[in-house]
Amino acid sequence: MKKVLYEELYTIMDYATGEDMFYIDNIMTIPFNGIVDDYFNGVLSWEFEVKDGYRTGIERIYYDETGELMAENETDHNTVNGLAKEYYKNGNIKYKSIVIRNVTIDSIMYDKGGNVLRKKIMSENDHAYSLVRSKINEYREKYKLDMKLE
Repeated sequence: MKKVLYEELYTIMDYATGEDMFYIDNIMTIPFNGIVDDYFNGVLSWEFEVKDGYRTGIERIYYDETGELMAENETDHNTVNGLAKEYYKNGNIKYKSIVIRNVTIDSIMYDKGGNVLRKKIMSENDHAYSLVRSKINEYREKYKLDMKLE
């Protein structure tokens, strides 16, 4: 897969998501396919896969100052869509969530030692439930977070 720096591409806003779409030409007719890296003060801060100009695939976000992995998300058409994970600087998991088009349906929060602090399960009363209800069971089956309340 081709790998480029963020600043080597041309971007235009995707009006459906408010996120950038990526092109290899300045008239934005040839969408980029590959991996994009972005650096902050010489440290890798963001890398993501792009398909047909959209962030689609794995996205990794790093702590700017030190470069440790801060988050890893599955993305599709410029939205987080699938499993999303956040990490403490010590490398332990902070959150693990199932997300459908930027809507979190289930999540588990951990302390720095790896112990479960809280579990949140989307209910029918949630304001975003109607947006994702047709996909909830499919995603829960695919990602199988242990959501049993203890």
